[in-house]
Order: sequence, then C-alpha cells, then structure tokens
Amino acid sequence: MRDFIYGIMTDYKTIVVFLHVLSAAVWVGGLVALWYIGKNTSRELAIENRFADRVAVIKKYFIFLSPFIVTLFITAFLMAVGYKDSAYDSDGFILDVQNVQIYKWINMKVSIWSAMVLNMFSMLYFMTKTGCSTYKNHKSASRHKTTDCMWLINRYLLPLNILFGFIAIYLGVYVSHLS
Repeated sequence: MRDFIYGIMTDYKTIVVFLHVLSAAVWVGGLVALWYIGKNTSRELAIENRFADRVAVIKKYFIFLSPFIVTLFITAFLMAVGYKDSAYDSDGFILDVQNVQIYKWINMKVSIWSAMVLNMFSMLYFMTKTGCSTYKNHKSASRHKTTDCMWLINRYLLPLNILFGFIAIYLGVYVSHLS
C-alpha cells in the first residue's frame, strides 16, 4: 500500500496537489458565498419561507460539496503518508527533521478540515425540524412557534468554518514553502 501511495506521490504529485487546492478553494469559497447569501436573503418573506429557502440552498450546496470533501481528504491522506515515509523509517526513527515538521503541519491541517466537517454536520442538524425549526414557548408548553435559527448558522457556524478554512489554506501555503 505504501509503495502504491509513494508511486502516486512521485508520479502524480502535481495533480494530487492541484485537486487538493481546488477542493479547498471550492469548499471555503462556497462557504463565503453561503454566508453572504444567508445574510442578504429577503427579510420580507415569512419566517417559515425564509427558513425553508435557506435550508434548501445550504443542503443542496452540501450535497454538491461532498465529492470535494472526499477528494480533499483523499489527497490529504496521500500527501500525509508520503511525508511520513520520508520523515520516519519503518521503526519510527527520524530520517529528516524538516519532513517531520511538515508532517506535523499536515496533521494540523487534517484536524482543521475534520473540525470543519463536524461543524457542517452540526449545521445540518440545526436545519432539521428537530434541531431548529420549532421551539416550545415557555409560557404555554403546548403551543409551538416557528423560528428561524439561521442566525446561529450565519452568525457563528459558517464564519467559524470560513475562518478554519482560511487558516488551513494558509497552513497549506506555509507547508508548500517548507518542502
């Protein structure tokens, strides 16, 4: 398996890095677009319609984004294993100190992208009926009101993912200059 990955990284490194950067750009750029659309969606619509429209757009985007997320993680895995093999030998001894540092930065990026995926799942949870679309009025527990919880997504969760994305992209540029 390692020989296969090493062969891919030797023969197709440019393609792997290109797919990785493309996936990151689509993901983070799309999040910025979603945030902008969410903030500027017509406020004249009824809350139920506005919430349904925003949820539909975000869910469609997440479906569109899925192949890019998978590509991002596959290419990250290929690059991480490639750097690990050039940093450590099979017994765990350090071969190259600089590659060890690069490998640590790559692991940091994988952690950030993983946190972004978890944040996306939390956004999907809040967009479901159980997560956000209804709440019980404290004065009368039997009455349900519809609310628009997109404020949570637009104010906190999307900007958090955008910030994480910018940090991960910056780390990627930093790592590329180390190698």
